Amino acid sequence: MNITKVYQKGSRAINEDCFVINEHANIYAAIDGATGLDGGIPGKLASETFQSFLLEEKEQRSLSECIKRANKELNKKVISYYQNKIEQLHMPKIEYIPKRKRSTTGIIGIQFNEDHSCFDYVHAGDCMLFLKFDNDEIRMVTYDMVHFFDQIAINKITELRKEFGQEVELSKLRELVNPILLENREKYNTSQGYRILDGSQESVDQLECGTIQLNKVKGLLLLSDGLLLPTQSEKENGWEQSANIAFSSGLDALLTEVQKKEKEDKECIIYPRLKQQDDKTGILIEM
Repeated sequence: MNITKVYQKGSRAINEDCFVINEHANIYAAIDGATGLDGGIPGKLASETFQSFLLEEKEQRSLSECIKRANKELNKKVISYYQNKIEQLHMPKIEYIPKRKRSTTGIIGIQFNEDHSCFDYVHAGDCMLFLKFDNDEIRMVTYDMVHFFDQIAINKITELRKEFGQEVELSKLRELVNPILLENREKYNTSQGYRILDGSQESVDQLECGTIQLNKVKGLLLLSDGLLLPTQSEKENGWEQSANIAFSSGLDALLTEVQKKEKEDKECIIYPRLKQQDDKTGILIEM
């Protein structure tokens, strides 16, 4: 196998993305942490917890079981952080910490079996998995449900720009759509929302898991949503465009193209989105 990666911080001070390349246990992952809203717990807490467990795995054991062990550890860390730095709980249980405040993370993690004839995967949030076959067809294995909900806020920002004018700063517009973002957070890990890892039992119950055979597969691509190619319309499939660039020209070419669009549209007007620059993680595996 030939493995390449990109890993770059976005416009914020801390990179909340993490990646895993663990050749001993055949585990590879892109992990995208998200900080709680309104002064919540840093997303780095969640993403680094899962990264450390996946990196420390030395044997060909169950990937989903490793995720469950990491989630239990995150549960303890989230409760400890909340009580020490935000406020005391009347009972030390994660259920008493508001969802909007919790440290959460998306993930796409894969683990090859010993002869590399198939792989197991786990998925939550807005990290994505693609396969490329010998006939050059591309399969998008996962679905970005987080972007589905983010699009509600993005559409509202577009409406507000029409009402108040294009000169309004993105930070002000983010404040105006914050109620939408809070509502989205309250729905996660329910039938009405998206899947995300946050240390709760619901998050592992909601985790998407599966096994895929590698017949005629010549490439695998793992991406965090920072490498989602910005588009002018929600009808365009930016994920498909990202995968096409990465598989045909490599991850560096995808990174360059995403950064080009971000830099030419700092206020997110041409390509409507919630952040100017997000953290970026990508792993390309060529069989």
